[in-house]
Amino acid sequence: MNAPLNISMPVEASQAPKSYKLLIDGKHVDARDGRTIERNSPGHGFAVSRYAQAGAAEVDAAVQAAHKAFEAGAWPRMKASERAAVLLKAADLIEGRLEEIARLDALESGKPIAQARGEIGGAVDIWRYAASLARTLHGESYANL
Repeated sequence: MNAPLNISMPVEASQAPKSYKLLIDGKHVDARDGRTIERNSPGHGFAVSRYAQAGAAEVDAAVQAAHKAFEAGAWPRMKASERAAVLLKAADLIEGRLEEIARLDALESGKPIAQARGEIGGAVDIWRYAASLARTLHGESYANL
């Protein structure tokens, strides 16, 4: 778990940065104006990733799609155990890609790989904690997560 970061796999200076799109209404889309944000490795000096840069139109579309999905979707009608299962699945998916996500985080930010692994592991813990709350909420909510 504390193995050093090997920058030769799979991102190298000679490779194009990995591109990521926005997820809006279940579809991966580019920003309407085509704008992107490029993240460079401060420690190695090459582009690591490129993200579609959301503007007001994309934010509005995403909020509208999320509201529609919540109102028309299954989530509000799910049993607590079903909601917990969805949140646990999210935790498992993140944990299954922990090394990949931590590596990208370390390359983009310049932080030590051990720190990035710890932060991603912490995110997994928060998803699991939220899953436990899905089964135990009884009229109270916790705003400071």
